[in-house]
Amino acid sequence: MRCERDAAQIPENPMEGIQHQTEAAAADASEPPRKRARVDGGGVGAGGEEEDDRLSDLPDCLLEDILAHLGSRQAVQMSVLSRRWRNLWRSVRVVDIDVGWFRLPGGGDDDPPRFAIERIEDFADGVLSPSLPPGAAPELDALRLRLDEDAVTTNFQRWIRRALWRRPATVDLCYSPSRWLSWPPAVTLTPVAAVSRIKALRLYGLRPTVVFGADEFPALEDLHIERCSYSHGTISSLTLKRLALVSPINGCFVRVQRLTAPGLTSLRLVLPYSREEGVRVLTDAPLTSLVDASITIVDTDPADPRNRRVNQFKVDFFVSISNLLGRLTSVRNLDLTGLTVTALLDNKSQEFPMFPYLTTLLLNECDIGYRYHVLKSILQNAPNLEQLRLHNCKFVGKSRRKTGQTQSKEKTSKCSSSTLSSACSSLKSVEIKHPRDKIPYDLLHEFLKEIPHNQWRKRSIDEETISIELNRK
Repeated sequence: MRCERDAAQIPENPMEGIQHQTEAAAADASEPPRKRARVDGGGVGAGGEEEDDRLSDLPDCLLEDILAHLGSRQAVQMSVLSRRWRNLWRSVRVVDIDVGWFRLPGGGDDDPPRFAIERIEDFADGVLSPSLPPGAAPELDALRLRLDEDAVTTNFQRWIRRALWRRPATVDLCYSPSRWLSWPPAVTLTPVAAVSRIKALRLYGLRPTVVFGADEFPALEDLHIERCSYSHGTISSLTLKRLALVSPINGCFVRVQRLTAPGLTSLRLVLPYSREEGVRVLTDAPLTSLVDASITIVDTDPADPRNRRVNQFKVDFFVSISNLLGRLTSVRNLDLTGLTVTALLDNKSQEFPMFPYLTTLLLNECDIGYRYHVLKSILQNAPNLEQLRLHNCKFVGKSRRKTGQTQSKEKTSKCSSSTLSSACSSLKSVEIKHPRDKIPYDLLHEFLKEIPHNQWRKRSIDEETISIELNRK
């Protein structure tokens, strides 16, 4: 049973034409709710049985909170239960639309997915109807849209615009391209009056056209940008506390990302680079409020012997990572993945930056230098380090020197002649993971040296990969 849609009004049920409800279910929805008569002093009917529908006796605010956890499609489907539930979905403060709900069955593993596109558009237009003027609908706690290039043939910006007028506090927009090289579609997050309540913003696979600044997002605290093209190259916010910049795809024409966020407490960076492109992150001042930081760099050049030689662009990229590390010295937990010797050591002093508050450090697939001189510098300059994890680290790096110059004794790291044991007096545990065919016996020997105040015991050895935990006795 279908009703004619009135373009000027929100449909009674936006699932019309797209959900597979039976006529019997629709008929049940039109009947008045039936309850057994109450008896004094209890919720038991005359026949001694419990009432059929106690859930509907809850106040609207609790029912709306329940529907907010279901997703918009299920929330609307609940309207067929009874008249009591018919319009509750309109007051739910969460809009959650996932085009995966409308994926059609069939197709092979290599075939692109197929979607019921008309049903997607009808449903989204119904839930985010333009009939209500701005301010008439309740403000949103969250807006979540999961879109797919194969599922959206129309301009989805209108759904975002209508939802923003309900001033959401959290916005999560994900756009999955059907082809890996597809250029991200533009998304407009304006005006300021509509985004002034946003505290958490997550964008995936899009091209935001707005600047992430204090004037544009005055309440923003959590920003996650993944596989996006962001052409403005500036993130400036006094309120921002958590930032994740993952795999930006604009490195070919925007090579510098400037960051001004003095209140930042958590930072995660995943930065691809090659011989020709890569995004360098620069900060105007040290991030003194930072507690947790994770930096991953990924070499996207093909595995070709001709690409092993580092060109000037890669050197500049590594130096920018080293300079960034020097601005993160207040962190307590630090994860580093894929960093080379050039990226780990300061360009001038040839030392790891001083991290006086660092207690937990992960080095994953990092080059810790010739005779571990990088690792020695790290331990020397992290006096309060308690937990160290070395996962698949490389020991092939050589001491750095400028092209055409020999390495003098003055340029040698002051830790190059010291032992690992003497530099890790504060360590409580060390975890070393390596492939079985590349066991770092020399490194283990350094840590297992029996000297006073620095004795270790072996905890476990894995089968597939060598996983050794060393703890103080």
